[in-house]
Amino acid sequence: MGGAARDLARSVAAAVQHEGCTLTVRNVSSLAPGEATEVRRVFESELKPAGQPAADIQLTISENLSQFLLVAEIRRGGEPQVLLESWPRAPSAAEAPDAAPRVTLEKKLLWEQDQPILDAAPAGDAILVLDAARVLWVQGAARQSVAIPAAHAWPRDLRGRLQASGAAFTAWLPGTVCRGAVQPGLSLECHESLEPWLLGPGALASFSQAGNFFHGHIDVEPGGVHELPPFYSAAPAGDAWVFAGADGRARIYTSTWELAGDAGQWGSDIAGIKTPCGPRILATRPASLAEPDAIQPYELAGGAAHPAGRALEFPGPITALWSAGNSATVVTHDLQTGRYAAYSLAPACGA
Repeated sequence: MGGAARDLARSVAAAVQHEGCTLTVRNVSSLAPGEATEVRRVFESELKPAGQPAADIQLTISENLSQFLLVAEIRRGGEPQVLLESWPRAPSAAEAPDAAPRVTLEKKLLWEQDQPILDAAPAGDAILVLDAARVLWVQGAARQSVAIPAAHAWPRDLRGRLQASGAAFTAWLPGTVCRGAVQPGLSLECHESLEPWLLGPGALASFSQAGNFFHGHIDVEPGGVHELPPFYSAAPAGDAWVFAGADGRARIYTSTWELAGDAGQWGSDIAGIKTPCGPRILATRPASLAEPDAIQPYELAGGAAHPAGRALEFPGPITALWSAGNSATVVTHDLQTGRYAAYSLAPACGA
């Protein structure tokens, strides 16, 4: 730990040219408070803040299944600069290789572009891509797109959901639903609507027209209608559910919709996925939009969530994560290139 913290602190000090700076430390890992304090002490000894601050340093301590990660975000008036260091962590007894079948996530690039991607979905041997302005159809070198009419202003943190079934597809945006087809040519018809969004097979939830979250009204078949605290995303795991609440808490509900507890330090994007070794939850880290992110598979057992495989790292923040049954769709914003990329995640099971 000490070596990684010292190396990163020296790199940060060089990046700010040893000028005065402010330091904020956020620990979202299982690192003990005393060890997190030691990381801060190492940084303070290298940075030696003095005089008028010329830079703001935000240091985040996070982790995945195999390592701790230090992320330093440097803000000096222009684009933020991000520096990283890591060190290995010892697995706990609950994470031992023989604790449960492990899930490996394999990613396949679907599409990338300069504009933010909201969602993507396979449509036969083609790909459909949803963004704020259009639905794009891609098949090899062939491209077609159709514009989404702007009936009202979109919220700043725009989200969207895309679902394809055969030649037909549906796109949900805040206060708007669009339905279209890819045959005989790409077509789309949109209208203002508060129609619930499809969370997964047999599950519908009401989305806020002016925000980026679900109100908490959910209709599940079987299971009926339930009123929950507002949530950002949801993930089924067999008969149980996990909801990433708008208040930052990830809540686990049993098959009888009783609150079983909290899932732990998760990000706001989660999704359920069916794997050969049973249902699993995919969860992001509690990272900012200026940090690399990762997707960690979990297993629900005994009313708690347990790591069920190695985390899959991404070169930037994850901006969308949606369940696609036996796979999941993830969108990430690459911090180096500035481009957005949609991937399909497929699970494999092993020892």
